[in-house]
Amino acid sequence: MTAIGFALVILAVVLAWPIPEAVAAAQNRSRRTADPVAAVIIWQAIGVAGGFSLISACIAFALAPLVHVPGVRLDDALDWWRWPLLIAGVGLLVLLLGSLLWEARSARLHRARHREVLSLVSEPRGGAPETRVIDTDHALAYSVAGGSGTTVVSTGLLALLDDDERDAVLAHEREHLRLRHDLLTLAFASWHRMLPFLPATRTALQAVSAAIEVMADDAARRSVSDSAFIRALTKVSAKQADGSKDYDPDLTDVRIARLSAPVVADTVRPRIRAVIYAVCLVAVPPLILIGTIVYS
Repeated sequence: MTAIGFALVILAVVLAWPIPEAVAAAQNRSRRTADPVAAVIIWQAIGVAGGFSLISACIAFALAPLVHVPGVRLDDALDWWRWPLLIAGVGLLVLLLGSLLWEARSARLHRARHREVLSLVSEPRGGAPETRVIDTDHALAYSVAGGSGTTVVSTGLLALLDDDERDAVLAHEREHLRLRHDLLTLAFASWHRMLPFLPATRTALQAVSAAIEVMADDAARRSVSDSAFIRALTKVSAKQADGSKDYDPDLTDVRIARLSAPVVADTVRPRIRAVIYAVCLVAVPPLILIGTIVYS
């Protein structure tokens, strides 16, 4: 059982550093043609499996004596130093779940405050209360989830783009709201806030944030022309390149390349493969622990 604990610790370490870096590098090489939904599924699995590995390792170390001493009371079989490990395993599970709930609550409150501010500093566009316009020369467009959702654009963006290009940008932001992409990033933002010193949390958050931009593009291009979408991206990126801290030239190049190519026809098989890989990865830590306890 102690050996199983060490194996689970090694698995947790591997999932916290080399595997995320390798997955990010592989996805960066193929994201012009890869399915972004499959990428998000893999990242979810890596995060959950890493947490399960740490929790299972703590429990394995703590309960090691019980494997070979059947029928013995817990307080009689465990040395005093194993109790903190057992508490740590349970505490880590509570901490991970609590952090996720706290992040969800914080995000909800932040969105509510943001909508209150928008009601004061913005105006509805064309009589549509779900689209707000803020007065700034910067080319901005983003969405605020919650309720029916709010799409925010700037006067600088509206002046920069023609009607078709504006429709493309608005369609992209509406897809973020319709698909609830804010929920996809919630767990990764929670893990990064709780463990900012782990590079894997930042890598995963950045990768998923990039993937949902591509997901919104793929969904929005069904209702707007690719050429208008590309023109809008080109103009906005040129404007943001002057100093926006959120500007990512590599991601912009990927998005333009995908929009310049035909829609990827086969998304079912990559997603099925991703689900299979994810289930196997997430199931390994608890199955190892349970199997060791049951069959030892």
